[in-house]
Amino acid sequence: DERYVQEHLSQSDSLQRQISQKEKQLAQLETDLKIEKEWRQTLQEDILKEKGVLSHLRNETQQIVNLKKEFLKLQDENQQLKNIYQEQEQALRELGNKLSESKLKIEDIKEANKALQGLVWLKDKEATHCKLCEKEFSLSKRKHHCRNCGEIFCNACSDNELPLPSSPKPVRVCDSCHAMLIQRCSSNLP
Repeated sequence: DERYVQEHLSQSDSLQRQISQKEKQLAQLETDLKIEKEWRQTLQEDILKEKGVLSHLRNETQQIVNLKKEFLKLQDENQQLKNIYQEQEQALRELGNKLSESKLKIEDIKEANKALQGLVWLKDKEATHCKLCEKEFSLSKRKHHCRNCGEIFCNACSDNELPLPSSPKPVRVCDSCHAMLIQRCSSNLP
């Protein structure tokens, strides 16, 4: 009986040790399980956060795509407006050139009309001063008629000669008429 009791005690101790060992393993597994659950919950929270960030980035990406489309559309409109501007500027230049040509033709017609009608020459007695520099005429400062406008000038203010429609050979013209006629001739050249 003693041996039987001894064996049972020994078995009981052995089983008690196994139970203790299994309880330790169980406690360790429960701790590991708790850590695993916490880790899993942290991962799920991180995944939710990442989904939120991803959704935000998708929205921003879509906004960038929309802005790019709008930018390209505005670039096209800008280019079209530049083309219209250049065409209109070219048209204005052409109109300006035609207007200048028309004005010059009108001036030529007026000048030819004057020549045909005969200029009203200022009488020598009516002029006491040069029309341009306003210096008084004297024996040393003589009077000269401009063959273009008919006014009376001193020699210094009328020492130019140009051919006029009324006279094919060069004749005396005042400085003002000379400048105007030279400008008109130079603008008529291509």
